Amino acid sequence: MKKVILVILFVTSVSFAQFKINRIEPPNWWTGMKMKHITLLVYGENLDSVRVSCDKPELQIGKIKYSANGNYFFVDIRINDGFAAGVFNLKFERNGKTLTSRFPVLRRRKIRRGQQGFDNRDVVYLITPDRFCNGDSTNDSVEGMIDGYNPGSMLGRHGGDIAGIISKLDYLKNLGITTIWINPLLENNMGISYHGFAATDLYRIDPRLGDNQLYKKLVDEAHARGLKVIMDHVSNHIGRNHIWAENEPDSAWFNGTLENHLYAIHIKEVIGDPHADKSALKLITDGWYVDEMPDLNQRNPLLARYLIQNTIWWIEFSGVDGIREDTYPYVDPEFLAKWARTVFEEYPDFNIVGEVWIHDPAHLALFQKNNFFNRLPDTNLPSVTDFGLFEAFGRVFGRGEDIWQVYNFLSRDFLYPCPEKLLIFADNHDTRRLMDNVNGDVDKFKRVLTLLLTTRGIPQLYYGTEIGLSGGGDDHGQIRTDFPGGITGSDHNAFTDSGRTDREQDIFNYVRKLLQLRKENSALQSGRLIHYPPSNNVYVYFRENSRQKFLIVINNSDETVELNKLIRFPAEDVSDAFSGQSLKPDFTVEAGKTFIGRINMDQQKETEAIE
Repeated sequence: MKKVILVILFVTSVSFAQFKINRIEPPNWWTGMKMKHITLLVYGENLDSVRVSCDKPELQIGKIKYSANGNYFFVDIRINDGFAAGVFNLKFERNGKTLTSRFPVLRRRKIRRGQQGFDNRDVVYLITPDRFCNGDSTNDSVEGMIDGYNPGSMLGRHGGDIAGIISKLDYLKNLGITTIWINPLLENNMGISYHGFAATDLYRIDPRLGDNQLYKKLVDEAHARGLKVIMDHVSNHIGRNHIWAENEPDSAWFNGTLENHLYAIHIKEVIGDPHADKSALKLITDGWYVDEMPDLNQRNPLLARYLIQNTIWWIEFSGVDGIREDTYPYVDPEFLAKWARTVFEEYPDFNIVGEVWIHDPAHLALFQKNNFFNRLPDTNLPSVTDFGLFEAFGRVFGRGEDIWQVYNFLSRDFLYPCPEKLLIFADNHDTRRLMDNVNGDVDKFKRVLTLLLTTRGIPQLYYGTEIGLSGGGDDHGQIRTDFPGGITGSDHNAFTDSGRTDREQDIFNYVRKLLQLRKENSALQSGRLIHYPPSNNVYVYFRENSRQKFLIVINNSDETVELNKLIRFPAEDVSDAFSGQSLKPDFTVEAGKTFIGRINMDQQKETEAIE
């Protein structure tokens, strides 16, 4: 008899356990979207067998899937065509108890054709927000966030934030850049969090950087100045302190478990290798970077849908113009193809650049849309990071090899379906800073920037490059050093002419001059590239379209060269692109210097290299 009573009591306690709804993701949706059918992820407690209804029939409730642990469920909803925006009440019911949650369906903003996206008419400026500018000291440390303000540590938080970026938008516009790429801004409630790549909440801006509305304001303020914004996005992994890590919403949410998982290898060439073993491929897509970054399994259809919806939500909410997708080769390729296709269906003029850290153009080209090799599902990826040209810059200007290496890498452009859409750069948040790479040699530094801003592709500058900022080494904390004058404790303010050192001002003037020249001349943005094989460590090339033609000379040698010994041309038809002064027949380019000339299109005669 006692045994029967005990069983009855146990069943009763389970049946009437209270249930809670803690949050719903996405927190809202919009009318007029092509994605009308979405799946809500509901967080809470004792959520098994919860029924869902809505107070209005326009929002249709579909199937529900419950998690095994009772802490989540997924519910499909459909937002029918033609219904007005408004706030809908979702009713959750279990064992006679009812909870109600508001779900806003907003009116979709209007996007003019061609309004979003970025291309080779743009120059991208990459910012690591914690190290750029502190615009709001009140959020340097936030209660509940593990990693507090610690400017004395290279791996600590230094206080830069969204307010700081907003305060420098005019500076960036006057510099001459057109597009801002900002390293991830999502909540990173981790022990080391300043870099932003270990998200612990995919719908929340980190409170030490601002909040969701301030991010939206940043995009709006940038647009008001004619600047674009690129969001840094991560589909590959999350941070160890995300609620999912200890409490998965569905089975196989991760590749492996916290206790038992593979580690990623970084030899990404195996992806295109016809002889590669499948186990090596698995280590790339299923391996974890580090224990603190659980690797997401995008083959799980519910997770895949969550990540796609999350991307669409941020684009629509913020109005960003493009995405840089982190660790692109490490993500399931079938998922990425669908992810990108969905984004472009919703935003046809959008642009996405995938981070593909591969130096060999033959392997790098596999990841660009409409490539010629058919080794991967159609990626739908317009742009990839040109680590090939980056490698050439390093070989020539960092390791002292002949400038032939730059020519050699560019001569392989036949491998790419659209080389003009590649994102080109000399440094970024993961590499040694350019000034360190050239060992502080300002002339080499300027030669690299001249190449970067006058060759084909979409150029990207890392914050501080315009003043020759040095990181002092290879450590990530050093690479992501503070911008002088932006972070508390700076000994001078390099955001102003009067605050810069003479060396910084010289570099700043040169970079701004290059940026303005590029901005004002379409041939330097999207014109055809014509180059000659380098001779005696001197590289000569042209950028031209139907209206303009520019001659660029990069003298990487130790000797002054006469231009008329490199190329046959009538000097009177060429003028210095900056001064406008016509050249003399014996014009020379000094050792270690560069020259950009404008060719008179009305009177020009054919130019050719001298053998």
